[in-house]
Amino acid sequence: MTPEVQSILALVAVGIAAVWLVRRAFRKKSGGCGGGDCGAVSPEVKKLQVKLKL
Repeated sequence: MTPEVQSILALVAVGIAAVWLVRRAFRKKSGGCGGGDCGAVSPEVKKLQVKLKL
């Protein structure tokens, strides 16, 4: 494979990854763990989060 083709393929791969990351960053977030009501967060961590917000 020639260096020119490798460069073009690398740029295409980077472009696809960049578009995916930007779309993912601006996508609407659903409730999930981002809203603070995640079942995976222990009660101790929730208490610490409340304490740190004060």
